[in-house]
Amino acid sequence: MRVACAVEGERYLRHCAAMLHSLQVQNPDLPIRIEYLHGGDTSARNRERLARMVAGLGGEIRFHEISDRWVEGLPVKGFTRKATWYRIFLEELLLDADRVIYLDVDLLVTDSLLPLWRMQLDGHVLAAVTNVPPLHEKAYVERQQLGGDPYFNAGVLLLDLAAFRREGIGQQLREFSVQNAARLRWRDQDALNEVLHARRLRLHPRWNCMNAVMNFGSAIEYFDAGELEEARGHPAVRHFEGPVYNKPWHLLCQERMSELYFEHRRQTPWPRVRRSGCTPANVLRYGKRRLVADLTREGGSAAPRG
Repeated sequence: MRVACAVEGERYLRHCAAMLHSLQVQNPDLPIRIEYLHGGDTSARNRERLARMVAGLGGEIRFHEISDRWVEGLPVKGFTRKATWYRIFLEELLLDADRVIYLDVDLLVTDSLLPLWRMQLDGHVLAAVTNVPPLHEKAYVERQQLGGDPYFNAGVLLLDLAAFRREGIGQQLREFSVQNAARLRWRDQDALNEVLHARRLRLHPRWNCMNAVMNFGSAIEYFDAGELEEARGHPAVRHFEGPVYNKPWHLLCQERMSELYFEHRRQTPWPRVRRSGCTPANVLRYGKRRLVADLTREGGSAAPRG
């Protein structure tokens, strides 16, 4: 099984290590080769440490350094930056692979990915889970450029690389993105949707159980009740998408299953987690929440809210 990820910087390497640990632990008997896409800001020492972890769990890893010239002309400022674009180059980077699963770093694998890996695409060039938008983004994900097809999330993708190469899809994505750079709010995810929306196989939400799938009542508009129950109760991939406070390593994260991040992180070469968002105001909010939780457990009734 070939699994790709894209990482920018040393800090996200540590988060990616937790994700890769979860991947390997949930697929212990499956030979896995990890394709690690990164820029020039990843040290050789940390690559070696990550490689030892992967090998110790029975897998292989290849590192692909992506030159900044590959992303020239693409929108790279703001929350997504350079690494988000690396996945559109997979057809060129993995010439020895006909398919690959792509995984974002802000997720955890919670079940075997073998059924996803073996899934028949039936003429589609990729498979992905429909994105459940917040109400204020509903019009954006239903824009006319998608031809009425639902917008999908690019955090988990099964890609037919053979078809990508045959049709030059990577180059199509790059040209489209350069030409439309000013209006792509969600960068490469927007490009993937606008170029390939009609060629996407819709996946069951358990393959990319996002915070929105877990929490939004509007999810029932995009999936049936049985799918939602299965995804929420038994996700194969738990994806902590969204703003920074949705990430398990953020001080204020309250997302379900976020505690699994720390379980996996403790078993990587970087077991200590330095929480993000530790501002004085957030520390105060965090303290109030802990107090509420403690009082609730002890049967207290007059608990402060914050």
